[in-house]
Amino acid sequence: MDGKALLEDLSGRPVVGYRAPEWSLRGPASDWWRDLPELGFRYDSSRVPLALLGDPSWPRWPHRLAEGLWELPPPVLWSGPLRSPLWGWGPRVLPFGLVRRSLEALAQDDTGNPLVLHPWELDPGQPELPGASLGHRLAHSAGMRGYGGRLRELWAGIRLTSLESWVESQ
Repeated sequence: MDGKALLEDLSGRPVVGYRAPEWSLRGPASDWWRDLPELGFRYDSSRVPLALLGDPSWPRWPHRLAEGLWELPPPVLWSGPLRSPLWGWGPRVLPFGLVRRSLEALAQDDTGNPLVLHPWELDPGQPELPGASLGHRLAHSAGMRGYGGRLRELWAGIRLTSLESWVESQ
């Protein structure tokens, strides 16, 4: 709660959304979201419908969990066992046209899926992570060269809205 209070003090606005670090609300912590409404959160984005970061059986689209709390899963491409994130390494390495069409469809359908961008993804000179696994290093480095320009092209002309606004409109 200290972090939430600090962010509210700094921004002068209530913090109503939550995302667990490393999408960690899985396994033994998978029911932790039940505490979020009493802490003042209106939505969560911690449950990823991907095998490595969550559970592919989780819903791919926004839905209510309990007590008015919305779950806004990050977008994934495809269904079934072969899925790819539409954030992180996905937009950096997948074909431009495929990613662009997927983003346009999300915007057209006003799905409420959050687009995720880590600040380090705009820094092609970021240092390597000491001791990180090969998979982690690849996820953090693949497609970094020129990603800022690619991102501008991917998002050009697509109307984005805040998650707070989307939740409020439901």
